[in-house]
Amino acid sequence: MLALSALGGVLALDATSCGQFMISRPLVAAALAGGILGEPGLGIQIGAILELFYLSEMPSGGFRVPELGPASVVAVALASTVSGPAGLAFGITAGLLVSELGGLTVKAQRRWNMTLTANVEATQVNPLRVSAVHLLAMSLDFVRGGVVTVVGVSVGTQLIGIVDDGWMLSSATTMAIIVVAASIHLGALLRRFGGWRTRRAVFLIGLIAGIVGSYL
Repeated sequence: MLALSALGGVLALDATSCGQFMISRPLVAAALAGGILGEPGLGIQIGAILELFYLSEMPSGGFRVPELGPASVVAVALASTVSGPAGLAFGITAGLLVSELGGLTVKAQRRWNMTLTANVEATQVNPLRVSAVHLLAMSLDFVRGGVVTVVGVSVGTQLIGIVDDGWMLSSATTMAIIVVAASIHLGALLRRFGGWRTRRAVFLIGLIAGIVGSYL
C-alpha cells in the first residue's frame, strides 16, 4: 500500500505541480501500478480503457480537472484483487468514480494555494518565502494524491467482495459493455473535428475499430 500511495502522490504532482511528463495519464499510470503489483498486462489494459474515457477531456477555462493518475492506480489495485470480469468492471468503475471525487480535492487545494499566495503578497515578498510557499504547495499536492489513492483502494477493497459474489456476466459481455461505454464517451471527440464529412470519416473509423476491438 505504501508503494501505491507514493506512486499516487508522484502522479498527482505530475498532473500540474511538477514536471508534467505525462506519466499521470491513465495508460502510463496504470502500467506503473500494474508493474508494482506484478500485473503489467492488467495495468496496460485498464489504462488503455480509461484513456478512451478521458481523451475527449480538455483542461481549459473553468473545466474541473479529474484526478487521472491516482484514480488509475486505484483501478488497477482493485481489479487485481479479484480475477475475472468482476474485477475488471469494478476496477474501471472505481477508477472513474475516484477520478471525479479526486477532482474535487484538486479544486479545494487550488483554492488553498490561492490563500497561501495571498498571504505572501500581503507581507514582504522575498525569494526565500516564495520558494517555501511553493514547496509547501507541492508537498500538499503529493500528500493529497497519496491520500486519494489509499482511501480509494481501502474503500474499494471493502466493497469489491459484494460485486464479486453477485456478478453474473461473462468476460466477453463485460468487456463489450465497457468498450461500448468508452466508445460513446470517446464520441465527444467528434465535435473537435471540422465539418460533417470529416466527422463522418472519423466516426466510421472509430466504429470499425470498436467492432474489431470487441471481437479481440
